[in-house]
This record gives sequence, structure tokens and C-alpha cells, in this order.
Amino acid sequence: MSTHKKIDAICIAAIIFSIVLTVLLMNGKVFASVTVMSEDVGSDLFTANDLNADWDTAYATKIALSDKGSTISGNGAYVYDGNVCIAYAGHYVLSGELTNGSVIIDADKKDKIWVLLDGVSIHCDDDAAIRVEQADNVFLTLADGTENLVSSGAEYNEEAADSGVDGVIYSRDDLTINGTGTLTVSAEYHHGIVCNDDLVVAGGNIAISAAQDGIHANDSVRIQNTEISIKAGDDGITVSNDDETAFLYVESGSITISDCYEGLEAVDITIAGGTVDIMATDDGINASGRGENSVIRITDGDVTIINPSGRDADGLDSNGSIYIEGGRVFISVSDNGGNCALDCGSENGGECVVSGGTVIACGGSVMAEGFAADSAQGFLMYGTTAAAGTLISLENSDDRELLSEEIPCSFSSVVLSTPGLKVGDVCTITIDGVEEQITIDNSSISGFGQGGMFRGGMPNGRNFGGMTRNEDVPVMGRIEPPEDGEVSGDIETPERMERPNRAEYSDRADMPDDESGMGKPDGDSGTDRQEMRGAGGRQSASEAGQDRKDGARFRQQDMDRGQMQHGEDISSSAVSVDTLVMLGISVLVLLAGLCIAAKVRH
Repeated sequence: MSTHKKIDAICIAAIIFSIVLTVLLMNGKVFASVTVMSEDVGSDLFTANDLNADWDTAYATKIALSDKGSTISGNGAYVYDGNVCIAYAGHYVLSGELTNGSVIIDADKKDKIWVLLDGVSIHCDDDAAIRVEQADNVFLTLADGTENLVSSGAEYNEEAADSGVDGVIYSRDDLTINGTGTLTVSAEYHHGIVCNDDLVVAGGNIAISAAQDGIHANDSVRIQNTEISIKAGDDGITVSNDDETAFLYVESGSITISDCYEGLEAVDITIAGGTVDIMATDDGINASGRGENSVIRITDGDVTIINPSGRDADGLDSNGSIYIEGGRVFISVSDNGGNCALDCGSENGGECVVSGGTVIACGGSVMAEGFAADSAQGFLMYGTTAAAGTLISLENSDDRELLSEEIPCSFSSVVLSTPGLKVGDVCTITIDGVEEQITIDNSSISGFGQGGMFRGGMPNGRNFGGMTRNEDVPVMGRIEPPEDGEVSGDIETPERMERPNRAEYSDRADMPDDESGMGKPDGDSGTDRQEMRGAGGRQSASEAGQDRKDGARFRQQDMDRGQMQHGEDISSSAVSVDTLVMLGISVLVLLAGLCIAAKVRH
């Protein structure tokens, strides 16, 4: 072989090697030393680290809490002024008791920290019991079979209060709570659990009692496979920020909010499964953004909202749109003041649409709303005054019972919808033993019912929202209402109807090794939280309707914030320093090959 041919072969090989190396780099698959982003498992809103509560404790630093002096076995933490401080990435196991002290996590902004709560009791009179000052992401795991308690006093010290610390568990960066143990949070000062970025709750049994909000986050709250019970002086769970991207997503588990002002509040709220029970004095679920940003979407699960005492309170209240696509929704707000079961922001271009699931929504009639006339599923809206404890049932023309429920609060308007109900069906509605036949027509015309005026214009004497009276059926008589404000009997959550079957959720995925932390971390070494904010964001009512028609579960939002903040994850297309170095090497090899070829040719 001639010299030129040999050099040509070397150059071609160098070029091929450079191309292959570049392709591998762009796919994040070069060598073990290059950072690889973890893949999301389950839905797009939970990472492998979020769902892994079985990480190896063999290499973890052990911390035994004690008022007489906490002891540390391992590296990365120290004791200062009665507090335990965690300063480096890695895994930590906490046990024991502090009666007046805090666990403070203050690490590098790129550090991931795993903390196993293995039967702890932490109380701090004037500060958060667990405080995250800085980290990329902190994972609090509740050890199986353990009971863990965190609490705080009624007044925080000036330094903590001035810096914005306002929760028993307080995090300035991303926080995940998982595991199978129990966690009791008692907050005499402000909120129970606070996260200034994204909060994931992916396991355990959590009970919260708080002077203000039970859970309060800035960017998002994502819940899966957790039992949560809340008693709050203000809201049960609130997510809010200034750029209208705050969202709440419930995928599975159970949420019981037995005492609160408002139950769930965020700009964008999606319930895709699980059980949600709310006893509120104001709105049950409130999408509180500005206009079209506000959306309540229920695709599955079992939602119960009861409000026996509120005035000007709503069951589902959105400043934008409400979409019910599956599951079961039961709402009972008293016929008192301006209480409404459903309230969408029609003045902002919002709509209220039902395309699946069972809906029983009872409340006042003064400003009552039904669903949009073009809803894919049939519904009826009916007006009559009834006392607390009244039984409602609906049968189709074949005398098959479609639904039956006892309504715990007095009401004067009823909105019903259930799978199989369609326009043209002749159904029989029975309220407190009195029957009436109704032809379903999803009419957008609203009129006077027996108990008041429905929103939508003046009546013609025959048409009611969602139905038309049959001429040969007598009008149902009035039921005498109770005295103003009176609610008869104890208020109990009604027995639920059986929910439709839901798809099984993905099993936990094994976590890749992490080379960045102390000891032998189990998680990926790159930033954990990907750009996964698909359940929140801006969307017009028409776009939301198109999503519904297309079957899309989540809407993509504009998340261009200009600069990544502490705790936010880099998207999967981000390039690490190692990757850039290797890419530079591949380019140099390519250029060297081309230079050799050019020099020899000349």
C-alpha cells in the first residue's frame, strides 16, 4: 500500500472515530466517567430518585440525635449549638430525639442529599425542625415501620423569621418526601411543610396540623402513593408564584383535609387518581390564577367536597376552566349565601366541560352553573329546594339506576352527569321520594328551578339547564328549607360509589450509580429535577378544549425563565463539563486528520 493510501486510511479512520464519538456524546453515553441524566419513571413528573425509598444505608453517615450531644458516625455533618448541620452530598441516617434543636442542611447548590428518618422526634421552639438552606435536591425518606415527629413553637426567632422561614419542614430548594413510615408535623407557627421550589410527596403516611397552610410550595406539588391528612387554619395545600406557573398534581394515594379554609389551591390543578376528601369553609378546590392560566382538570380518582357552613363558597372554583374527564366528583355546599357547586371563569373565556366520570354537584341556585352545551357526556341541571340529608337518585328509561346519593347539606340546585348519559335520553330523577321524568338535551339555556335562578338568562317556563320537562309529568313540589344557616344532623362524608378501574402505575426503577456524592450514593450524579412542568402553565380555553379532544393529559407550558435557579433541574439536553471536554477532543481529532490529509496531498 502506498504512503498516500495509508495516510488516507488513517484520516478516514480518524474522521469515522470523531463522528462516532460525537454521536455518542450527544446521546450522553460516553464512558462511565460522563454524567448520565436519570430517566423519569411512572408519569413524567416523578424521577427515579423521587420514587426510590430503598437506597442502601451501608455507606451512609449515622447521626444519633440527643439533647446531651448528638453523635455522628461518618463524614459530612457536624454539631453546632445543639443543631445538627449537614454540609455535603451523600446519605445520612437520623435517629433519636431533639427537644429543642434543628437539623439544618446547607450544602453546595449542586449537591444531592438523602436523609433517612429512622424514628426521630425533632422539636424546635423558635425555628424549623428541619431546614434546607441550600442543596440541589433533598430526599427525606420515612423508614419502614417507624414513627417520626417534627414540631415547632408558636414564634420563630428574628433571624429565621426575617429570612422567610415559615414552616416546620422548610426548604429553599427542591424537596422530596418518600418511604413507607409515618410522619407527624405539628406547626404552631405558620405552615407545616414549605418548599420554595418543587415538592414531591411520593410515599408514607403524613399527618399535618398547622396554624396556616398544611403544605405550601412556590412552583409545584406532586403527590403519588401517599396518605396525607391535614388540619389547617388556612389552606390545606397551596401552590403559588408570581409567574403563573404554579401547579398541583395528584396521581395516586389519599388526601384528607378535614378542617381548612380552602382545600387545594394552585394556578393549575390536575387530579389523575387517588382519593381526595375536603371539608372546607370556603372553596374546596380553587384554580386561582389570572384568567386562562387557571384550570381544574379531573381525569380519574374520587373527589369529595363538603361545605356545610360557608358563604360565597364554591366546590370547584376556577378563574379559567374546569374539565371533568373521568373518576367521580361529589360536591355538597349548603344553600346558604352565594355558595355554588361549580364556578368557572366564563367572564375570562373559561368553560366548564364534562366528557367522562360521574358528577353529583349540589349547592345554591343564585349563581349556579352547569356544563357547556357541547360537552361530550350528557348532564342535567335541576332546581329544587331540599333539606340536608335528602336522597337523590337517577334512573334511565330502562329503570336502571345510574346513581344514588344522600346529600349532606341543604341545596337548591343539582348538576348530575354519569357515563352512559347522552342527549335524548329520558331519565327519572328522584329527590326525597318525589319523581320527575327529564329528557336530556344539554341545553345551554338556564331558567328558574324550584329553588331560585340559574345563571344564563331569563327562563321561558319550560327549559332548564341540561334538561327539558316532559309536558305530561307534574312539577315537583317545594320542599320546605331549614332556617337560615341551619344544617340538620351530623355532617359525614357520604359513602362513595365504586371508582372506575385505573391503569396500574409503573414500578420503581433501579437508580443509576452516583459518583458525585460521599460514600456510595445510589442516585444519578446530574441534577435530578428535569423540566417536568407539563401539568401547569398558560393555555387558552380553546387550547384546553383541543387538548381534551386530543386526549392529552397535560399541557406544555412556557418555562423559559432566563436563568436556572437553585434546585431546578437541567433538561435532558443539557451538556456536562465532561461531555464538553470529550466533544472538544473529538473535534481536535477530526481537525488533525483533515490537516494531515491536506499536508500530504500538497
